[in-house]
Amino acid sequence: MGGVDTNRNETFHHEKLYPDAGSSLTFEISPHGAQVAFFYHASVCTQRWDLHKRYISVRLRAGAGAALFGIRVESTGNQKLSIPMTSALARLLSQLPEASAAVQLRLIEGWLEGVCKHAGNVHDKWSKLLTTAFTSLIPPQQLAAQQGMSRRTLERQLRNRFGFSPNQLYGFAQLRHARTQLITTQAELSDIALRCGFYDQAHFTNSFHERALETPGQYRTRKLSQISN
Repeated sequence: MGGVDTNRNETFHHEKLYPDAGSSLTFEISPHGAQVAFFYHASVCTQRWDLHKRYISVRLRAGAGAALFGIRVESTGNQKLSIPMTSALARLLSQLPEASAAVQLRLIEGWLEGVCKHAGNVHDKWSKLLTTAFTSLIPPQQLAAQQGMSRRTLERQLRNRFGFSPNQLYGFAQLRHARTQLITTQAELSDIALRCGFYDQAHFTNSFHERALETPGQYRTRKLSQISN
């Protein structure tokens, strides 16, 4: 759970967001009211934050939208959707504007706990599969074999349950691992390419640019500059 809350003179803050097969539940809070939106993005995008408002965002695992709120998404594009309004959610939104930041967090956590209890234990097997695929960077064919199913069955299950394909899942994982390697190590791009399952540096550069809209070198320079400043 994270938040954006500043009182600086700037009006807007822009943040680049990267897909990881999950989704976000973001509360937008001002003195005049509060609202919440479910945001899923299958490709990199820029989020514009109004710095006169407070935002509290909860990152959800893949499939959580369907399990918790009955929201199913397609992986063909970025989507911002409203979640179903319930009496508990309406009460939460009415309480947020006048509460302090600490109380807002507790209220949202309490509401989410209630939603999770109502939903029960859903997709446990598939959540473990997704975690394994992300942490181990397992290619689709190998992932299907490990689960004792055909590639076609894995494709059908992932699309039905989460809205994306095995290839997209692997691409999300590659991008996530590459971004971590670029800003936490001084490794050469050719080494990072091999660690993240790319054929060579050229393949890495082209794929990273297609997914992140900048080259690995540009990403590393930009992020390290932000850290040092």
